[in-house]
Amino acid sequence: MNNRTRKLCLNLAVAALGLLLYGCNTTYEMQVDAIKNPQPSTSEAESYVLVPRDPATDTNDLRYKETVNWIKTALSAKGMYEALDPLKADMVIEVDYGMEPPRQEIKIVEEPVFQTVRGPGRYVTQQVTDSQGRVRTIQVYVPGRVSNELVGYRERAISTIVNEKYLVLTSKENLMEQSGDKPAEELWSVTVTNEDESDNLREYLPIMASAATDYIGEDTQTAQKVKLKSDDEVVAFVKKGLAKENLASTPTPAY
Repeated sequence: MNNRTRKLCLNLAVAALGLLLYGCNTTYEMQVDAIKNPQPSTSEAESYVLVPRDPATDTNDLRYKETVNWIKTALSAKGMYEALDPLKADMVIEVDYGMEPPRQEIKIVEEPVFQTVRGPGRYVTQQVTDSQGRVRTIQVYVPGRVSNELVGYRERAISTIVNEKYLVLTSKENLMEQSGDKPAEELWSVTVTNEDESDNLREYLPIMASAATDYIGEDTQTAQKVKLKSDDEVVAFVKKGLAKENLASTPTPAY
């Protein structure tokens, strides 16, 4: 391969990589609603144990394990860590995630209206030679230019299928060592939802965990709109944490 061919291949590879990165840089819009107990009995709770909100959840399920790893990374950004002994954890964090049944919505959208428009014509002077060789000056009409111009907008109703995806983290005091029917006090809760046409829950779970990061243990008063791109720093942080977890759990091959 000569230098010219090698350079061409390199340029094509760079261009392809650029298109790939551009295409993967998706923007996600989330709603985040967080509340906290203003006077919790357990102050400055940092260590936790994660449990599924639904006791019937299989904790060995790969989707659950994957989601939990993303959540652990998000919690670490707030200085929280998983307790070695669940009984000694400061709090129990319930994990709930999933997708509501799809629903149909009618949206009103505005679409542009274009119209073919002909511009004003004009007369131009031209010299012509008749059959006897005489030169005469005449006026010739030149039609105006034809173009498509925006003349307004019209409303149109479109039907879409909306899938609501959610991730809920609820922190409660740890009563594992206590007996009795006393309900655990809630310390804080974060709810992240997304509503769009995608039904790919796995794609959205790390994004929702990333959106929750800044609101863990906080009180938003009202739901907050959060927009994240797939290459944002917080998203990379959450996903990188999962990669480290996988790397640590992968046995070293014997040579």
